[in-house]
Amino acid sequence: MDTLVEGVHFDERLSPADVGYKAVAVSVSDMAAMGARPMWMVVALSVPPTFEHIDALAEGVALACREYSVGLAGGDTTRSPGPLVIGVTMMGCTDSPALRSAARPGDDVWVTGTPGLAGAGYLMTSPPEAALAALRRPRPPVALAQALVAQGLVHAMMDLSDGLAADAPRIARASGVSLHITASALPVHPALPADEAVHYALVGGDDYELLFTAPTTSRDAIAQLAETEQIRVSRIGRVHNGEGCILDDRPWPQPAFSHFDAEAS
Repeated sequence: MDTLVEGVHFDERLSPADVGYKAVAVSVSDMAAMGARPMWMVVALSVPPTFEHIDALAEGVALACREYSVGLAGGDTTRSPGPLVIGVTMMGCTDSPALRSAARPGDDVWVTGTPGLAGAGYLMTSPPEAALAALRRPRPPVALAQALVAQGLVHAMMDLSDGLAADAPRIARASGVSLHITASALPVHPALPADEAVHYALVGGDDYELLFTAPTTSRDAIAQLAETEQIRVSRIGRVHNGEGCILDDRPWPQPAFSHFDAEAS
């Protein structure tokens, strides 16, 4: 289940069609991160009386449903006295879901794509078009994720929705291990400023790529699958005994965004 709130998850940089598409894609990403096949969903929509783009929003939802073979089973629409809010509850199936809690010491740590690109689209004052495109229309690597799980190549896996700085510690905490990340191994997009690309790769969110751990014996098979699916994969670190996350010899960075501050959470 995912909820997108105007002013928190999107602003004027996303068209109504982008919002509809993204609302579906981010839930598809959660399905992918478990190796599941998305099947159907329901939508809860809270609409301000001044919103005049329901048709465009619906077109974005419909496009994503077609692309990811998801059936829209129903939902609810209400009036909102504040921002536009769209919530998607999605169901899928898998015989053996990938979990966050299965990372093992000795595993490699992998990511797909170029984490930080979409985050740069949100955080930069004048982001490049590639960053805006990634922010507007996430493309979770569904087929790759399903194949990784079906072939037993991964141990722990999740999607990168809040950025590496927030999500890597979640795998470490759930698995009772420590993730050691190498900054120079992080994949960066050439459209981002060279002196800021690693920063965005760490703290930026909204990527909806995969973060996973896998035994070293899976390296060749992972590379072959990624080549078949035309998805970039990068080994960015290793799993060790211990707790928390380590970035070379630097302190682990703070995420760029949190829904609740430390006191509230």
